[in-house]
Amino acid sequence: MFQWNWLSHYNYDFALAAIPIQLILLLFYCSRKNLPTRSSRSFLWVMIANLTMTVFDLIACEMIADWQAHPAWMLYLVNQIYFLAFIARGWALFDYTASECHGYSAFGESVSRLTQSPALAVIAAILSTPWTSAIFTISPDLGYRSGQAYQIIYYCTYFYIAASLLCIWVCWHGMDRRLKISMLGYNAILIASILLRKQFESNLLVMPYFSILVVLVIYLSAQNPDLYRDRKTHLFSLDAFDKIGREYMITKRPFHCIAITVNNVASVKTLYGQHQLERSMEIFGKWMTQHFPNYTVFYFGHGDFLLLSRGQAVQDRKALIRELKVRFERTWMSPKSEVPLSVSSMILTYGLIPKEITRALDFITYIFSRTYIENKRGNFVVSERIASEFDRGKLVESALSRALQEHRIEVYFQPIYSVHEGRIIAAEALARLNDPHLGFVPPDEFIRVAERTGDIMEVGRQVVSQVCAFIAKEHPEQKGVHRISINLSPAQCMNDQLAAELSGIVEGYGVPFSMISFEITESSIEDHYLIRKQMLTLKDRGANFSLDDFGTGTSNLVRLLDLPIGIVKFDRNLVNAYFSGKAKFLPDLVRMFQQAQMRIVTEGVETMEMLASLARIGCDFIQGYFFSKPVPYDQFMQYLNSGHAEKVAEELKSSTESRLIGKGAANL
Repeated sequence: MFQWNWLSHYNYDFALAAIPIQLILLLFYCSRKNLPTRSSRSFLWVMIANLTMTVFDLIACEMIADWQAHPAWMLYLVNQIYFLAFIARGWALFDYTASECHGYSAFGESVSRLTQSPALAVIAAILSTPWTSAIFTISPDLGYRSGQAYQIIYYCTYFYIAASLLCIWVCWHGMDRRLKISMLGYNAILIASILLRKQFESNLLVMPYFSILVVLVIYLSAQNPDLYRDRKTHLFSLDAFDKIGREYMITKRPFHCIAITVNNVASVKTLYGQHQLERSMEIFGKWMTQHFPNYTVFYFGHGDFLLLSRGQAVQDRKALIRELKVRFERTWMSPKSEVPLSVSSMILTYGLIPKEITRALDFITYIFSRTYIENKRGNFVVSERIASEFDRGKLVESALSRALQEHRIEVYFQPIYSVHEGRIIAAEALARLNDPHLGFVPPDEFIRVAERTGDIMEVGRQVVSQVCAFIAKEHPEQKGVHRISINLSPAQCMNDQLAAELSGIVEGYGVPFSMISFEITESSIEDHYLIRKQMLTLKDRGANFSLDDFGTGTSNLVRLLDLPIGIVKFDRNLVNAYFSGKAKFLPDLVRMFQQAQMRIVTEGVETMEMLASLARIGCDFIQGYFFSKPVPYDQFMQYLNSGHAEKVAEELKSSTESRLIGKGAANL
């Protein structure tokens, strides 16, 4: 078996094992596109310094063992390189720690510059060693000997470990758990390595082994490039933008962005499949990387791409807008893919980017949702108006959160009139938000926010609770109201615990399920199996279901008829289109649903003429401002006692009789 004959008495096992691992990690890291952050550059310096330190430690040990065979200048040079790499590694580790946890910003620029002083002082001592013998000396008779200032090598390392731990302590609350553990871990390993080096300095090189452990901890926890890369497009991910954007904001480095959205992601997935969609996103991402070389490209998912570049604004905004218009005004296609992409884009300047990363991410997400509409209006640059709309949304989000915590969501009731019975027989319960600071917040505004934030689940619970409390207290069934309709949002319908939650609330108030009718929209029926299962569970307990806003979605009618729906509600836009002559097919729809044993509710009725016309074509129930706008429960009870609906029934009966008499006279 081959055995190398080493000159020195040192045991190189740990060092020799560490070198190929360090080399492989370094080559792999450099072959990947890494984040353009200071911490990434610092980690690269850590690996270079670590490898250099290990290699030159071996060379120095062998040369010192036979110092008389080598010129003095070479002995000095090799040992100086080792010590320089040792100090550089210590400083680079501190620089990585301070950059990663944003310690530099916490301490300020002047203090940050002072932290370089110990390393610079020791480097000066190392470089002067051939003349001053500060760190070591090469004696013609005795060979290598430590100098009087040799211990400052360790003191410098101790300083940077202490400074790193101080950074971690100061920035502790701003770091995630993984980063905390990794930083404490590799600093503990570093301390152990120095203590063991001093313990076994006579014959064992242990530093390389512990150094590679430090590198591995950092690499696996924070510096693996794949942690920040989207696996489908191979572009930087949202997490990468979070890291880069956070560093730019903390260090006050200006940057601007271009938000690019593929509008037809859903249809591409439906028509071409998931694999083709992912392939198209990958090709489109590569195309942007090539055509926008000065920008870093990120993929946020769902067809949303973000381009980021340093600088407050685009140097030639008009030229870029013109280029975006030319490239994206028509369907984008690649020679490598036959999938057409509808693309929209907007430029976001530095002045409008929120200076806090979480809010900035929310703003960018909001911009993605606005690019298509704004491009149709001819807008390609994010304006103050869009920023104000976003700020308004955040205010509504806060107002909604406060209202839910304080149980201030109100429920208004709008009566539903029965054409056949000539009276109010039901009502729709509608959530309302009245904030002390914002005043009345329109329902479509706060409901949209609630669906985005996930608060819609709690909104639904509070609405159901208030409806049940109203029924238990006021007993509207004694006034002829036998059904209260409650809207269920698409997000609620996707909750597989929905039926259990609603049952628990209703049963807790002792209210019969037969008085509750849940309204779902066409967009709620994405998961047909899940929604049908939930509906059947609630129906078995006595609940009713209706389809809300028919005419606004694109659901398959056969799938709709498969659900336990007893009532279909026509959207007010469909009703208005009928009276404007654009939807003359409405009577046919009424007959079709009635043949399927479903009853019809029409929304948006505001005049007696509309009521009479809809009654003639067979609509069963009428809802609208002609009877009442949505009102609080006490005003709703007052309306039931007013007799208004009964008067309307008399007028409707009289007008119908008059029409029949007039038709009979005409026939005569």
